[in-house]
Amino acid sequence: MGRSVRVRLFMAIGLLALAGGAGLRTPDPGFRYAVTGPGPVALSAGPEPGSGPAGSLPAGTSGLVLTGRWAEGPGGGVWEVLAAPGDRPAWAPADRLAPGSADPSPAPLKCSGTEPFWGLETSGGRARMSRPGLKDQDFLAGPRRGATGDPRVFVQRLSGPGRTLGQLAVVRRPDGCSDGMSDLLAPYEAVVTTPSGEVLSGCCRRAGG
Repeated sequence: MGRSVRVRLFMAIGLLALAGGAGLRTPDPGFRYAVTGPGPVALSAGPEPGSGPAGSLPAGTSGLVLTGRWAEGPGGGVWEVLAAPGDRPAWAPADRLAPGSADPSPAPLKCSGTEPFWGLETSGGRARMSRPGLKDQDFLAGPRRGATGDPRVFVQRLSGPGRTLGQLAVVRRPDGCSDGMSDLLAPYEAVVTTPSGEVLSGCCRRAGG
């Protein structure tokens, strides 16, 4: 990675960290969640009113995985829930879910951006970049390295062919990250430097929803 690219990436990380708000709209997908309050919580098939029911979860249900996506529901905020591996995502009232224990392993991420459109998925030490009209690119993804003194920020090295290097820099945004084309908010803001030196910006969430 060239010096000018590194400088641009570090500047972007600094700006992202400064931009983090103090709200609590998007949940942290690095934790498992539990249903709180009396009685079961009703799940919806989508964040919009009239999306239809998607079952329910009894009070005290724990170990729930959230993608981190948030939307404004008819009665307040709603969060996207993955009740179990392989389940289709559903939506639950944010005020009925509370964080429990931290996830023991880094969550797989699904990142994307617009203008230009791009997508990046990371899981198990590998990453795949997709771009409209171009062949998908596969990278080796190094371990995530957190910023000293700021748990909201981490980076992950991407290794391409011929030992070319790129990097994914992610900042946790409690107030949400928007791609500018959807009402849904993601929990992470991201800057990707590809092994070819291109710098892309967008949002990330936990993969699965």
